Amino acid sequence: MTENYQSYVGVDNVYYALVTQDNVAGYVAGTPAYLAPAMKISKNIKLSETLQWADNAVFDRLSGEGETTISCEVTGLSPQLAAILFGMTYDVATARVFDNGATPPDIALGFRGERSDGKYRYFWFLKGSFRKPKEDISTKSDKPELKSITVEFAAVKTTHPFELVDSGLTDGVKRVFGDTNDASFSAATWFNAVQVPSVGAPAALTCTPLPADAATNQLATVCPTLTFNNALTTGVAGVLLTKVDGVIVSAAITINAANKVITITPAGNLTAAAQYLITLAGVRDIYGQAFASTVYDFTVAA
Repeated sequence: MTENYQSYVGVDNVYYALVTQDNVAGYVAGTPAYLAPAMKISKNIKLSETLQWADNAVFDRLSGEGETTISCEVTGLSPQLAAILFGMTYDVATARVFDNGATPPDIALGFRGERSDGKYRYFWFLKGSFRKPKEDISTKSDKPELKSITVEFAAVKTTHPFELVDSGLTDGVKRVFGDTNDASFSAATWFNAVQVPSVGAPAALTCTPLPADAATNQLATVCPTLTFNNALTTGVAGVLLTKVDGVIVSAAITINAANKVITITPAGNLTAAAQYLITLAGVRDIYGQAFASTVYDFTVAA
């Protein structure tokens, strides 16, 4: 993982999804839909702390976290979308909205913030509700002013208790987020569905060698790589490059920051027309899964 201390320089892709179930039995949210062009998003977390004093010093402390208020400044909302967000009734036949003061529905809110290095942080707040905005409409003048709308979203923890991977905890969740500068994070399907903690058996540990197993006509300068789908705890231990006759090849064997890609850099050019073996033994991933002892081979071009 690469640390990211860059400042935010932008925000976009604001999505919402109706939460149709949130109880002990389960959490269900609908398909996310685009909300509106975003201009600014700010978050404020309601925190509380109680200190217990004894012997003239702080002996114990209790802290709590309440709702998170998210202010979303957008260019505007269509009448139909406003009806959905604030619990009002939209009459399709007449395109009119009827506001009877009903309670707004539970909604999940997602968006992404851009950092100054071009990377993004992606967010999903799993449950909350929108509050009706203040609308400022003024007369035209010789200097027209564009009026935006700021809607507040009050986010809270889910009632449904999720099993939180690697922590041993089961609890409600308020938000899920991740950064694209982390090699293990993927945002490819982030807005396809509300992202929630998922628990299950980890993917079986696999390895993709390059050159591929039994490859021929490889360059004498080749630096083989081994790419694993899960991060390893064993590092480069148990990885060896040899000639087919068992002679060990002098090489620097390294692993990347995500502990997934091992690179073998021979100390010099490999021998033409020679066959080489990459041996793996005792390799394990972060889930404790062992990779079966394996030998890959490749041949250098004549």
